Amino acid sequence: MVEVAFGRSSKVDLLQKVPLFRDLSRKQLQEVARLADEIDVPTGKRLATEGESGHELFVIVEGNATVKTHRGRIIRLGPGEFFGEMSLVDGGPRSANVDAASDMRLLVVGRREFWSLLEAAPPLVAKIMSALSRRLRDAEASFSA
Repeated sequence: MVEVAFGRSSKVDLLQKVPLFRDLSRKQLQEVARLADEIDVPTGKRLATEGESGHELFVIVEGNATVKTHRGRIIRLGPGEFFGEMSLVDGGPRSANVDAASDMRLLVVGRREFWSLLEAAPPLVAKIMSALSRRLRDAEASFSA
């Protein structure tokens, strides 16, 4: 992965455009900017491997990712969506393979920073819980189909 060096103020401007962070105050956005690394990845780069331990949350700023589950389900994620939170919340292994379907710009938050981020920006807790719940419901629906 290639690290991109942007100033904190331009990162805050970028964060304001991401739906996950839209309801945060300027101070909270500055804290996210401090805790998140901004990286660019090329098309085809493996971002997460099913069964491996996960140590970061990825937020898509630009580009698209393809998620492939062990049951063969394929999901496309785009700007504003995120992945990797399940492993951070429960400490379990990654539940799917995730690859860059295009060149991408991502915000990456490590495990320790993830928990600091949730403390610093409580509105993120509800959004992440909502996404987890939606993903669980989708998984259950695919089992019964």
